[in-house]
Amino acid sequence: METYEINDHIVTFDDTTHTYTVDQKPVISVTQLIDMFYPKPYKNVDLEILKKAAKRGNQLHDMIEQYERFNKKTYHIEMHGYLALKTQHQFRVKESEKIVLIYHDGIVIAAGRFDMVIESPYIKGLGIADVKRMAHLDETRLILQLNLYKLGYEQTYKTRINYLKCIHIRNRYYNFIDIPINKKPIDKLIQQYLEKHPIDYTHYY
Repeated sequence: METYEINDHIVTFDDTTHTYTVDQKPVISVTQLIDMFYPKPYKNVDLEILKKAAKRGNQLHDMIEQYERFNKKTYHIEMHGYLALKTQHQFRVKESEKIVLIYHDGIVIAAGRFDMVIESPYIKGLGIADVKRMAHLDETRLILQLNLYKLGYEQTYKTRINYLKCIHIRNRYYNFIDIPINKKPIDKLIQQYLEKHPIDYTHYY
């Protein structure tokens, strides 16, 4: 269990269940919010295959985090791909493993955590980048996810995000992919969620 103080809120994250609480109240995660309306495309894949894929994804995230936080290099083909992308695009990680809160009418309705805030001499402003290792990217879910992180970061830290990127790495393949900024689908998603789970404002009087 990890605990953070963010904007006068006490936020906890349980890594085993991937669940958040804010001021002791459970809130939905960004991934769970998307899952409610856009189910994962690999729900029929064998459980053991999914476990192996998740383990390899976690290993890649850990290698990148160790490098960015402690300059610890791991000699691995996928880490080589990450370093090649950094050299090619000259991006620098300003913050990593950043937790964000998503508000509606001043009340936290969701929370999430993304991989990194980046800056590059080739692009104006700050960007959000998330690392993905799956064989095939789900464009719809990816656009929703990164735009929700953008909304959450801007609401939580009052800092503008100018662009979104996916760092797609798998075996010897690596790419730095533009993700379009689009507010309309996340507004619709949040509205759909609130129609099913309206805020009980009496808890906040």
